Amino acid sequence: MKGKTLRIKIKKKIQMGILLGAVLLTLGGCSFLNPGETAKQEEAALSGVVTLTPGMYDSEDTAIVIKKNTEDSTIQFQNLTTGKKYTLNYDGATHIYDKYDQAISLEQVECGSIVTVRFYKPKKLLASLKLDKQAMHFEELENFVLDTKRGTIAVGETVYNLSSHLVIISQEEQVEVMDINQMDVLSVWGYNNQVYSINVEQGHGYLRLQNDTYFVDGWIEIGQKMIRKITEDMLIVVPEGKMAVKVSHNGSSAIQEITFARNEEMVWDLGDVEITEIQKGKIIFTLDPSEAKVTIDGKNVDTSSPVELEYGVHQMTVTADGYDALAQYIKVREASANINIELDKKEGTSDGETNKEDTDEEKSESAKTKDTSDSKTEDEKTKTSTETSDKVQTTASSSDGKNKVNIDSPEGAEVYLDGNYIGIAPVSFAKEVGNYVITLRKTGYQTRSYTVQIDDEDRDVNYSFADLMKVE
Repeated sequence: MKGKTLRIKIKKKIQMGILLGAVLLTLGGCSFLNPGETAKQEEAALSGVVTLTPGMYDSEDTAIVIKKNTEDSTIQFQNLTTGKKYTLNYDGATHIYDKYDQAISLEQVECGSIVTVRFYKPKKLLASLKLDKQAMHFEELENFVLDTKRGTIAVGETVYNLSSHLVIISQEEQVEVMDINQMDVLSVWGYNNQVYSINVEQGHGYLRLQNDTYFVDGWIEIGQKMIRKITEDMLIVVPEGKMAVKVSHNGSSAIQEITFARNEEMVWDLGDVEITEIQKGKIIFTLDPSEAKVTIDGKNVDTSSPVELEYGVHQMTVTADGYDALAQYIKVREASANINIELDKKEGTSDGETNKEDTDEEKSESAKTKDTSDSKTEDEKTKTSTETSDKVQTTASSSDGKNKVNIDSPEGAEVYLDGNYIGIAPVSFAKEVGNYVITLRKTGYQTRSYTVQIDDEDRDVNYSFADLMKVE
């Protein structure tokens, strides 16, 4: 009789163990309940009631941080591989760690970060968040080449593929690839050769010149970022932040320090700029090879004698048969200066040298220009130094002229191509292969710009952009 009773008790314990396992499996496939659960909690689990404890979780995921909402105490995530979005709640018991397992605050977690999250699915409650140690991360990335056609981003000599579920965030809002401008500063996350998320750390704004008639065909310099020729009614995309902006033409110039906010337009009124007497300086060129041809602002110049140029910025090109061409800007700011130019021989034309396959970037920088101004101080030398724009603009190859790029919407918006006004949408322009920035503006609405890549196919290209947002 005792033996029978004993067998019954053992059977009941086995059944209870099976029942407990079944309850835990229903909580999420596999259980991550903390081992410190008390006997009382185990009994509650058997009855179908689970007491939530700090740090308790039943699910784990690798995801991208999309948006943090401190008012609602929620964080939106996107699954790394499927692209599925979900939102979790967090509270004071939620643990947040960097990739070295050190505790950090939620403010230190940047949108776009790849993280490991543990959470309790029934309550959608985040137990812990940790920055992924294995993820690659580029911070303050400026020198990049984004190819939207191929779906790649080049950082230095390395090319990374853009994920089909790529997340791009600007000011905690998701944007599209074409919203990124080449002058933006990015944070980039991914694994190996795949990029999964991008955060625009520093974006771009816009600059409009008013009463600029005198300065049309002159030059505008924006910090150390760009030099552009001034055209009528232009709207320039400029880097976010404080910049020294200078305009010059016919010897007159003006400089203004302007703070540009992201996606906002600033206006500089040049009506009060004092127009000074035209000043000119004489430049003596020393060329190697001596037969090299020099053009200034598109016009051939005779370098056998000093070349007289107005104070300000000028565009110079130097060419010679068998040599790589040089194209860059020069500044004239004093009465006289000497400029030495030495061109590099093209591949295969130099005696005794081994052939070398240059990249396009190396070829553009292969020619060396030396300033041998008689000025003795570094400050004085800087006044007549030869400078190259940080952003090299490649000339687009022209199509047959029959095809066009059509901007269909938003209707009534002013359309600018690389800062130059082309008309009111719907509007079209001749199709030429290359990368362009299309800017849309309308009074009372937020200005927007898009970077587009025009292909070389024998067909028209049509763009219909989203309506501009009203400015409150």
